[in-house]
Amino acid sequence: MTTASVNEDGTVTVPKEICEKLGIHMGASVEFVIFGRQLEMLVQGAIDATPPSMPSSGYGMLKSNRPPAPVDFDPAAVLK
Repeated sequence: MTTASVNEDGTVTVPKEICEKLGIHMGASVEFVIFGRQLEMLVQGAIDATPPSMPSSGYGMLKSNRPPAPVDFDPAAVLK
């Protein structure tokens, strides 16, 4: 079981691993339902594990310290 603390403003941060598992991302809507002394949080809408700001292909996610290849770079020239 994962726990989180309530801060002085009365807010709770949902742990990252739970957000990833349920597809909760910034701007997602949740609904709170009270059952006696228990609280249930329901994710509204379709559950999507990929936030809208992340490309699903992964293109552009890797960083390199190398300078970029020139625009006129011809890979076939390397084979000569």
